[in-house]
Amino acid sequence: MVQRSLIPVLSLYLLPGLLLLPLSLTTTRAEKATPSAPIRVGTVKGGHVHPALCRAANGDLLAVYNEDGGGGKELLLSRSTDGGVTWSTSRPIPVIKDCSIYPGSLTTLRSGEIVLHWSCYRIDGKRRWRVPQFCTSRDHGVTWSPVTEIPLEDYTNYTCLRHPILELDSNHWVCPFYDRTVIYDRTSNSVTPFGDGRNHGMVPLVRTATGTLISGAPQSEAPVPVGKPGQMVYGLRSTDQGQSWQAMLNLPYFGVAGYDMNVLKSGDVVLTSILYGVGRDDEWAYELTLSHDEGKSWDTAKSVIIYNPGRPIKGRGWPRTVQIDDQTLGTLFYDLDPKQPDGPGVFFVRTPLSALKSDNH
Repeated sequence: MVQRSLIPVLSLYLLPGLLLLPLSLTTTRAEKATPSAPIRVGTVKGGHVHPALCRAANGDLLAVYNEDGGGGKELLLSRSTDGGVTWSTSRPIPVIKDCSIYPGSLTTLRSGEIVLHWSCYRIDGKRRWRVPQFCTSRDHGVTWSPVTEIPLEDYTNYTCLRHPILELDSNHWVCPFYDRTVIYDRTSNSVTPFGDGRNHGMVPLVRTATGTLISGAPQSEAPVPVGKPGQMVYGLRSTDQGQSWQAMLNLPYFGVAGYDMNVLKSGDVVLTSILYGVGRDDEWAYELTLSHDEGKSWDTAKSVIIYNPGRPIKGRGWPRTVQIDDQTLGTLFYDLDPKQPDGPGVFFVRTPLSALKSDNH
């Protein structure tokens, strides 16, 4: 099944009777600037690999992922000092101990401090829940603070996040957990409701240069973990710090791996979305699209396909994008297809920003 907003896009690429996308989707306008070939960051085994990505204040790129997901015992970190062209050998983050890990996210705060989030699986008889934890680094990911556990009275099996936190100020972070959206106060190690109290779900939340908040919520309030679909809004915008929200009605289908959003230095917002096959729930390609008006509209005519292996992307990929420099974006994802060269891995693609922009932007 293809969500309505993707049907016009996919219809351009699908031949009758075929369920896959062609290998080359670049257009003449992008011939001068095209995404790089996938760069292997590391080799993995399988499961919830779920990579996270950030750009450190010194310009280094950090990639964190699980080598063997579904409860891995360590998170591996790889570093690039050349904009993602080459990557260091991945090493475990040593402060994480006694944890069956569900990977989370990386966030670079305005101060340059980096926050790494994840959740620990817990089991007691028939009860299952996850406990969110984080550590921080003040030296661009070289060393990490002791682990802090976010205190909640009612953890569930869906108390986890996969997107960067939203920094309100240095001590208050919005955490878009799957089962709740809350503000974490690091000074008191406590949580309070965010905005109007609704649950946005495990979605990206970003703030533009003017203070507008954009939520990737596909519904007006997320059911947990699944439930009868509520009011479909295809994204939300708020101009009053989350006290009220307006439906955007312009984001694509939010599948299992969702999508990613980031605010660029220019003020544009970049959406990293997934193209799905027709008649089946498989990820076939990743696409970047810009908004020049804080999410009110998306420049889909200039969208760029950055990864399309011509087959389903095994493991769903969970792509994450950051701005590398004034000219370049970088996207991290994983692909578990065992038949690809060197087997399952975590990969990185560099995309020139010029490939997504018209002469007017």
